Amino acid sequence: MINGSRHDENEKNAPGCFKAWSNRAFTKKNVARKFPVLEWLPKYTVGKAISDLIAGLTVGLTLIPQGLAMAAVAQLPPQYGLYSAFIGCFVYIVVGSTKEITIGPTAVMAIITLSYINGFIVNFISSPVTSGFTSAAALTICSTQIQSLLGLKFRADGFLDVVRGTIEHFNEIRLNDAMVSLVCCIVLLFLRKLQASCKCMGSLHPAIDKFLWLIATSRSVIVILTCTVVFAMIGQNDLVAFVGDVVPGLPPFQLPPFTMSGNNTDGTPYHYTLISMLKDDVSALIVLPLLALMEHISIAKAYAGSGRVDASQEMISIGLSNIGGAFFSSMPITGAFSRTVVNKSSGVESPMGGIVTGVLVIVSLQFLTPYFYYIPKASLASVICCAVIFTVDFEIIYPMWKSKKMDLLPWFATFSISLLVGLEIGVLIGFLISIIFLLYYAARPGVTVNRGQTTNGYQFILIDMDRSMTFAATEYARYVIMKSGTKWGKDTMPVVIDCHFIQFADYTSAQGIRDLFKMFNEKKQDLILWRLKPSVVRILTSIMELGGVPFKHCYTEEQLENILEDSLKEREKRSSIKITFTVSGDEEEDSSSTNSTVDVENPPINQEDELRRNNNAASSKNSNLGSINYGAEIDISKE
Repeated sequence: MINGSRHDENEKNAPGCFKAWSNRAFTKKNVARKFPVLEWLPKYTVGKAISDLIAGLTVGLTLIPQGLAMAAVAQLPPQYGLYSAFIGCFVYIVVGSTKEITIGPTAVMAIITLSYINGFIVNFISSPVTSGFTSAAALTICSTQIQSLLGLKFRADGFLDVVRGTIEHFNEIRLNDAMVSLVCCIVLLFLRKLQASCKCMGSLHPAIDKFLWLIATSRSVIVILTCTVVFAMIGQNDLVAFVGDVVPGLPPFQLPPFTMSGNNTDGTPYHYTLISMLKDDVSALIVLPLLALMEHISIAKAYAGSGRVDASQEMISIGLSNIGGAFFSSMPITGAFSRTVVNKSSGVESPMGGIVTGVLVIVSLQFLTPYFYYIPKASLASVICCAVIFTVDFEIIYPMWKSKKMDLLPWFATFSISLLVGLEIGVLIGFLISIIFLLYYAARPGVTVNRGQTTNGYQFILIDMDRSMTFAATEYARYVIMKSGTKWGKDTMPVVIDCHFIQFADYTSAQGIRDLFKMFNEKKQDLILWRLKPSVVRILTSIMELGGVPFKHCYTEEQLENILEDSLKEREKRSSIKITFTVSGDEEEDSSSTNSTVDVENPPINQEDELRRNNNAASSKNSNLGSINYGAEIDISKE
């Protein structure tokens, strides 16, 4: 009966628990946070719709040639670049939290996709590593386009292979492709600076300035469209290398394939199952999402201004966009910096501009693919190179040199190894170097040792620690504290640890502090923790009680001075032992016995009064915090 009653009670409580959880989870605020469209859509106006229409068209005209180009970077058929270009636009309208961002194929995602087609194992990235990786990736992407730029054909994997292959096949360069590439690059670079170069014309009238901006923004479309029209009119299929046939129509809506079969370049067949694919490229499950999120969040922060970036919501938007894209044969996608700049400059007012961009891509897939045949590969390669070359971040070197030279090591390691060996190895090496730096700094907290004295002249050693105590820092901190108590405290002077900056402590560091108190208690030298956070006190109290180790701690300066005064007075009483003895002299010198009393004390303690008098005279020269004086800092590195 008892068990049955409890079971019935649990059944009754289960719906109540679910109801309470649902009431908390599905509040109006939480739902609006997960679906930002619910906040801005009720405030949507006709004026905003016009701005979004213009921005959506501009971004769409930029996205179509870039999508074709990104597919070439990933060495996929050109239609896959467009398959990847429209799903993210629609998903981000509902769940996106930054109005300027546009989601689609990017150069970094394309080159990483190519790397995963070849397979690698890598982990993820931190600050100078990100810059080094991005710079190396930009040069690697440019190197993958050398063959299209010059009309060459040879097998190459990586930057060095491309350089070597280009030198070996230099006499095979096709003049027509090279000339198209040169002209396209010159025009693209000129149009990129058109608005700035013609500022005097733009200042005559706002409409002229807007027209110049539109020309500069649409430079990719202008170059590719012009090249396509010219070569379509010429009609010679062997004049330059063309994109060729592009599969028309929308991609079929279907589950992502869980098996792959085909033939390798040498004609041997291959067959992959889901298990074998995961086994070969299990790191893709980690690296691709993290790289996508890294690129996306950096763009979101750039355009958030003083606002807060909801990283969790942006991660959801990226995840849903890629999940949705998987049903339409999309390659990995994320926020695109260049198109986000275009979107912002076009005056976008909400994510609704994504509808226009997505529809434009769908229209091009359905109706315009026959006209993509005569797009020269050289023009697409020029668009890619002129877009990514400006992401090479050499400007970061000088600020790092001026601020912290050690950060140059992971940057140079990541950049050089990524470029010369491979992106996957470079990121891994840079990541490992960053982790080593992080562990080293965690294991070497900043420790400052000072001599101090109370109002009444009692001396003590004050140790300042500049960060929290973790297991990595335990041994080093213990070494410095023991050295301070022995070398400068002479195993008698109280040692005070200022714990103001210790925000937390883990179990290992708490054990280390317990062992410190054991050693200090054994040699009867006081160790005091000052300004300790209550949360850290709870951790230490538990460890100390289990180990049966008493410890002293206080919060205010007044409490600290009282503890020091009481401690030193108690030590004086405990260490002063009166011994009476008789000295017998010769009768001619003294016929009576002489009684003498000697205080037997520890050597540093029997000088306490003299030290107190000497230090009182010098105390005015020491820096003063409240009633406790702090003397010169001790350089522990030289002792």
